[in-house]
Amino acid sequence: MSLFQAGSGFNPDRTSSIAAAVLLGISANVSFIIQPGLVGGFVEVLGLSEEAAGQLAAMEMFGVAIATILLSVASLRVNWRVSLAVFALIAVLGNYFSANAAGMDQLSQARFLAGFGHGGLISLSFSAIGLTTRTDRNLGIYLTALLSYGALGLLFMPFLLDTIGINGLFIAFGIAALMALMALPFMPSGPKNEAEVEIATGPMQWRLLLPTLLGFLCYNISQGIAWAYLFLIGISGGLEEQAVANAMFISQVFGVIGAILAVVISAKVFGRFGPITLGVLGGAAFIALLMPGFTYIIYLVAVCGFNLAWNKVLPFLLAAIADFDVRGRVMSFALAIQMGGLAIGPYIASQVVDDGNYFAVELASVLFFVVGYVLLIIPIMAHQHILRARAAT
Repeated sequence: MSLFQAGSGFNPDRTSSIAAAVLLGISANVSFIIQPGLVGGFVEVLGLSEEAAGQLAAMEMFGVAIATILLSVASLRVNWRVSLAVFALIAVLGNYFSANAAGMDQLSQARFLAGFGHGGLISLSFSAIGLTTRTDRNLGIYLTALLSYGALGLLFMPFLLDTIGINGLFIAFGIAALMALMALPFMPSGPKNEAEVEIATGPMQWRLLLPTLLGFLCYNISQGIAWAYLFLIGISGGLEEQAVANAMFISQVFGVIGAILAVVISAKVFGRFGPITLGVLGGAAFIALLMPGFTYIIYLVAVCGFNLAWNKVLPFLLAAIADFDVRGRVMSFALAIQMGGLAIGPYIASQVVDDGNYFAVELASVLFFVVGYVLLIIPIMAHQHILRARAAT
């Protein structure tokens, strides 16, 4: 059997398949999950302005977004294993060129290329999880592993910048992209066929899916606005760089706790209204804590609450979207929208940031949170009602 073709007995719910998707997710998100520290490094090490650093992060995320959009369109027609190998090699090249870039223009282009490669890997990893039966639980496992890496990465970011520098980080990202190839034999070749779907799903509820996806876009724009600048926000408040790194490390630990909560709290028992409401509006509230100015304790509470809310609610949101089509096709569209929002967010932030004053950045994040919640909660709950009625017949 070809390495690029899964056998007829392939099961996405096997432990090996889930572990492969998690490994792929870490390789794919290796730079994004430590983006606040990386943006801080662009400013502190490369001497870029806050605006330029945000635009550089946005270039990478636009590469991620374009890759996920292409895969969302082509996911039914391309072999996922072949795509994994291609995107892994593109990510390696992008990170190599980043480490050897001469000037801002070359670095921007290289980060876009690296983002394109990593974006394809991100989409494939989430799509593989989307095929599993217990999507929200497995997404929680995925995020727990990813955030554990992110916590250590942010904690040691000042040390890494002092020792291996930005270029060394780019090389490390390239090595991580190569690790994605280890997942190849355990990944699906594509989405499920009609015959593989155990339950009847009924027609796609586009009138509910479209506003849900729009709300998911707004939610991720709010996340992207805040996440890219959280490190610099801390420094702007007079905190020491290592103190900010420590706070971000602790926040990632709370992110892990949030992901574990998503594993423990079953949507089938508790429903989705409570977790989604607390997660989305809670994220807005924690960012709002930073707007009047802050002490170290307030900053610590805000970033920890932000990460806890983000990683607790994300599995519920993605699982709710996946429920619109259990063949796994919608998940790739959701990932394209997520990465698009996470790319648009830093760009918006870079346009409203005011020379070390981040009030407008924080306000924009809060507003997108609130709009996203309204657009999300109404159609998601309506669709849950349809699913319950269908199951009762």
